[in-house]
Amino acid sequence: MYYFGLMLSLSAIYMLAGSGAAFSLKTGRINLAGEGLIYLGGFLCAVLLDLFAKVHIPAFFAVSFAFIISAAAGALILIFCELLYKLKHADFLLTTFITSSAIIPLIDGLISGPFRTKTGNLLATPYLVQQYRFASILKPSPLNCTIFGAIALCILLELFFIKTRFGKQTQIYGISPQFSFYSGFNCNKITFTAAAACGSLHSLAGATAICGIYFTCHTSFYAGLGWNALSVAMIARTRPALVIPVSILISSLMTYSGKFALYSNLDFDVNTLIQAIILFSISLLYAPHKRRNENA
Repeated sequence: MYYFGLMLSLSAIYMLAGSGAAFSLKTGRINLAGEGLIYLGGFLCAVLLDLFAKVHIPAFFAVSFAFIISAAAGALILIFCELLYKLKHADFLLTTFITSSAIIPLIDGLISGPFRTKTGNLLATPYLVQQYRFASILKPSPLNCTIFGAIALCILLELFFIKTRFGKQTQIYGISPQFSFYSGFNCNKITFTAAAACGSLHSLAGATAICGIYFTCHTSFYAGLGWNALSVAMIARTRPALVIPVSILISSLMTYSGKFALYSNLDFDVNTLIQAIILFSISLLYAPHKRRNENA
């Protein structure tokens, strides 16, 4: 029950971040800042909730405000990367990767310094008080109600791209930006909205991981989450509805491979090996498609 619940909890994180990655991919942008944004969202959420606990703010208002701030921070960072692309023609792929590379060591320094917990030897922020933690619905696992919210989000995004005018324009822009421009679409609105949605959903995934699984922001909790979320979006072919089963598949691979490694006393990181195989397989799947487009 513990590993089954942990797998579903992890799949909710992949659904949130994977939906954000899919939104960005719809516009032809590949976001490589996933891990940094997840780390940032988790860190801000943990620090704010620790502050709110000292002044005894009610759980609903404290968690809601922490999630809003986390989402806003992630959105602003990717909006800034998109702005660099618009104004300076800086490659979005490169700027997001550099941004993530800057965020991670910065937060590592903050956690190991002024925001480190005074109890224990773990490089982490103080643990969340009980009322700020998401209640488990399948004990002893950390599975909580966020799994239902993540599924609902994926379904709503699928309907958004299929049923709404702006969603259809977003997909058309990803296929042909020039056609969208000459058709009179508001291209800036499309790209900046996609960047904001991608950044906010990644940061929300980090905040959800803190409140629902780890209950503290420790260094490297983000490891693998961002890359796996990008893998989920690519395997799902940017379809939010397909993000749901793919997230469950990837999370089951990660969870049960970790269980196997733990019980088998393996000396190497099986999860990283599986992640590398998945990314390599995706690159093989996408390469022929890209060549066909270039030849056309």
